Amino acid sequence: MENKTELTFKKYPFLAELGLSEENEGCFDGETWKASGEWATSINPSTGEAIARVRESTVEDYQRAIANMEAAKKEWMGSTFAFRGEVMRQIGEEFRRLKDAFGSLLSLEMGKIISEGKGEV
Repeated sequence: MENKTELTFKKYPFLAELGLSEENEGCFDGETWKASGEWATSINPSTGEAIARVRESTVEDYQRAIANMEAAKKEWMGSTFAFRGEVMRQIGEEFRRLKDAFGSLLSLEMGKIISEGKGEV
């Protein structure tokens, strides 16, 4: 991909903590992050600086994700309540662990003050 816009990704270490990089695929299909569309640049609305790029998803990408979700749904529905509860507990713990990073991301992308971004998480 050829784009000469300088990215400011490295100024924000919390982005890497969230598993993001300078270029990101925009569709998770249940197995991998993979998208086939055009590249879009995420802009900091407070400064106008380019932060990172994301490849947009196509209809085909979404159809693949939905098909994989439907297949996984059968397995999920067949699991025990205890198992599903444990998975949800672990997801909650991970969100709590990353709350500050998610709040910082929200603040960065929406141009909000940091306390407001963290409060929304």
